[in-house]
Amino acid sequence: ITFDCGVTRELGHDPVEVIKYFGKKDRINHVHFRNVYTVIPSEKYTEVFLDEGEVDMFAVMKELVKQKYSRLIYPEHPPVLDADRENPFDGISSNNYTGFAYTAGYARAMLQASLSL
Repeated sequence: ITFDCGVTRELGHDPVEVIKYFGKKDRINHVHFRNVYTVIPSEKYTEVFLDEGEVDMFAVMKELVKQKYSRLIYPEHPPVLDADRENPFDGISSNNYTGFAYTAGYARAMLQASLSL
């Protein structure tokens, strides 16, 4: 499956428990690593930075490491920062490159911390 932390939370499920279920069966082919704030489950949500939403992203990363997951972790849909609005860059598919850099770095730090436990 494509495991998405945000969608899992939007649907009202605990992402860590879903990773445990599919991870032990080796059924996760890649991870969309994002966080959300859910207003109405399955209907309305806001995408936020990894450290701002309802999902404990460090717990998610620790469980991925515990399950020995070794495939793609994609830091998906980061919020757009002012720097991106003020200095758009047309060389990529989206203009939130600063948000992507922040999210990728934050995810990498969580991975390194998880591996050191």
